[in-house]
Amino acid sequence: MIGKHYYTLLIEFRSAKVAERRSVLIIDDDRSWQAFLSVALRDKYNVIAAFDGSSGLKLAEEWLPDTILLDIEMPIKNGYEVCSELKANPKLSDIPIIFVSFKVNLEEKIAGFKLGADDYIVKPCEAELLSIKIDRSSGLYREKKALDEIASGAQVLAFEAMNNSADLGRALRFAERTYLWSSLDKLADDLFQTMAEFGLETSVMFITPAGPKFYAQNNYELSPLEKDMFVAIHQQERFVDFGCRTFCNFTLVSLLIKNMPLSAPERYGRIKDTVPWILGVMDSKVAALDFQNALVSNHQLINDAIHAISEHLTSALTRLNEKILADSLKSELASYLASASTILTQLSSSQGEFGLQIDKTLNPDTVNGQRVNETGSSDVDFF
Repeated sequence: MIGKHYYTLLIEFRSAKVAERRSVLIIDDDRSWQAFLSVALRDKYNVIAAFDGSSGLKLAEEWLPDTILLDIEMPIKNGYEVCSELKANPKLSDIPIIFVSFKVNLEEKIAGFKLGADDYIVKPCEAELLSIKIDRSSGLYREKKALDEIASGAQVLAFEAMNNSADLGRALRFAERTYLWSSLDKLADDLFQTMAEFGLETSVMFITPAGPKFYAQNNYELSPLEKDMFVAIHQQERFVDFGCRTFCNFTLVSLLIKNMPLSAPERYGRIKDTVPWILGVMDSKVAALDFQNALVSNHQLINDAIHAISEHLTSALTRLNEKILADSLKSELASYLASASTILTQLSSSQGEFGLQIDKTLNPDTVNGQRVNETGSSDVDFF
């Protein structure tokens, strides 16, 4: 793009200069020579004349001629002094100077060369030769001016390209850092840091499932009116401008820039080119955070449900185990009781028989537990 602009500027400049007549300033105190040069050059050039060095310096600064024809021997200021002052003036230093003098010494030419003169012609000279030298000098001068303007334009474009590159670099670094943040607080802080690098004062609104969430640079509280403006303008166009204040809207993000550079159109345009790219990245990040938070919330709900179910199952299993144990104990106890009852029954029967044996042993006249009737006994009387 810079190359295209370079050649376009060069063509436009050359076209304008072709249509424009070149100007020649003659500084010479010889009026006859002045008249000769004016007649010889006026058909081809715009001729301006000065009869002394001081007047010549003023005319040079006023008219900015394409070439200066300068005599050496003049009153008040000689040609060398005038040449020195011309070269010391940044505005005039590039204008070609041709010394025109009756002096033919080599030393005179060397002195002119040291001062920065472009050529040296000895009077008298032919008008055709002088015209050729003027064409050459003025042509080189205009070519240099064209190149300087192109270089200046290229420099402006280069600075603009560097600024664009710097802006893009800031945006890319912001996009890279968003992968590190897991909260809107961190995301807002990084956004404000990036906007500060652009020299912008901002505030931002995030749209969350819980409602709008507002952040301001330097952590100050947004006014109720500013919050209302955010909510009202969020659904409107991408950019909404109020003088130096500009809203930039995305689905989940809305940014308010409070100090747009209205006096710097190029920077204003770069900001409007770059900020939407940054907010687009933020919009995607906010959506990702919402999705992530929803997943975390659902995961927590599932964990809570699993924990509750686990507790219920554990409790039920405990109760079941207790019931099984109780039933087992009951069965064993019943078995023990049955065994004990049998043993007791057996013991009771054995005890009865044992009692009869004892009684029989102690009372032999007892038969089957009953004593024999004495009257029915034997008649033998032991006495």
